[in-house]
Amino acid sequence: MKISQALKDAFRVYTGHFGATVKFLITEACITLAALTPLLFLSDSSLMMGALLVIPFWILLVFWARVNAAAAMRDALGDGSLFSYRLIDPSEYGRKLVFGLKRMIMLLFWSIPLIACLVIAKIHYSGDMDGFTLLRVIKEFGGGDLMTGIIYMALIFIAAVLLVAFGCAFHSGDRHAFVRNNPKLVRGHHGKIVLCWICSLLTILPMIIAIAVVIVRYLPVLKDLNGVVMNTVSLPSTKVTLMILAVGAVLTIPFLPLRSLIPAAYVNGLEKE
Repeated sequence: MKISQALKDAFRVYTGHFGATVKFLITEACITLAALTPLLFLSDSSLMMGALLVIPFWILLVFWARVNAAAAMRDALGDGSLFSYRLIDPSEYGRKLVFGLKRMIMLLFWSIPLIACLVIAKIHYSGDMDGFTLLRVIKEFGGGDLMTGIIYMALIFIAAVLLVAFGCAFHSGDRHAFVRNNPKLVRGHHGKIVLCWICSLLTILPMIIAIAVVIVRYLPVLKDLNGVVMNTVSLPSTKVTLMILAVGAVLTIPFLPLRSLIPAAYVNGLEKE
């Protein structure tokens, strides 16, 4: 199965019945928002602990919905539709949930370095530590140079994030093999599945550009961290930063079904072969 053919098949389904694609996107968005409803508790300081309910809500709704979405994509790559009863099919709910939990555990293993970075940062850079002490610690980490310390820390964090991204790419075909009742279908093909996942990042290019613009906006601040601590350097407008990210997100959302369809099309091609 060629990756180029998977891209063609995914684009054919995405544009062939665009009305079904839009309905698919709206349905998935509604399920996702339903899982995030406990975050409304954050609006009241006395009920903030209730926001933790987002974890079981997400597991119980989104894990099941992702498997159903994979089944809908399988139908759409054949003679079916991307928008159908498949999206809310309650059958075999427990089996779908267990599959999602197993994949979550696998991704947690890929996330161990990132979790370790966050825990270490929490231990060392929280509490009553003032800005000057923080800068001294970063400078010591860089062997006496502040910018070197920042670069080292940024590289470690980026490497940990990329490892998680690679884990997501590695397992991106699993749910599509699961709905075909053939988990072994993707064995020996993870290299191309990872490449398909990387190709699918083109669909979220607006969001990637928005994040890059935000990083560029804040780069000058890193050159004068002492000024930031002493409040002698003005930070870029937070409002403008949020607007840039919001525009990137809005422009990206319509292409999310296409992003999921690319690995689905590749696994579909493996099944045909």
